[in-house]
Amino acid sequence: MKKHLIIIALLLVMAAFAGCVQRIDLSLPESPRAFDTGTYVNPDDPDDTYATIRLDGRVYAVCGTTASRMTGKDVGKCLGYIVQDGEERMDDRVFPLSADPERNYLVVITVNGFMDQPIFYRALDTAGKDIETPAFVQSLDYGIWN
Repeated sequence: MKKHLIIIALLLVMAAFAGCVQRIDLSLPESPRAFDTGTYVNPDDPDDTYATIRLDGRVYAVCGTTASRMTGKDVGKCLGYIVQDGEERMDDRVFPLSADPERNYLVVITVNGFMDQPIFYRALDTAGKDIETPAFVQSLDYGIWN
C-alpha cells in the first residue's frame, strides 16, 4: 500500500510540473508566409555556404541549435513554413523569439519530427556585431558569425 501511495504522489508531482511548462503553439496562422530557402556564400571563402530565409527585407542564415529546452514563453506566434527547392515543407515552421524584439533571430521547428532539433537563423546584418543571444541558443561556431 505504501508503495502505491509513493507512486501516486510522484505522478501528482510530475503532473504539476508538466502543467507549469507553457507549450509552444505550433499551429500555422490563418495566412502563413512561405519562406523560400536560399544560399549565402561567404565572400571570404566560396566553399563556405549557408542556408538562408528572408523576412521583411532581412536575410537570415543558419547559426545554431538549442542549448536547452524552449517553452512557449521563449517562442512567439508561428509566422509560416519553409519552402525548399519548390517543395512546401508545412511541418518546418518559422517562429520569432519572444525576447528578441529586433528579430535578430528566427527559429525553425519541425512539428512532426521527433528527433529533429530546432534550427536557429540569425540576420546577416548582425554578423560581426555583439547582439543579445538567448541562453537557449547554442552557436554552431560557423565562420560568418565569428
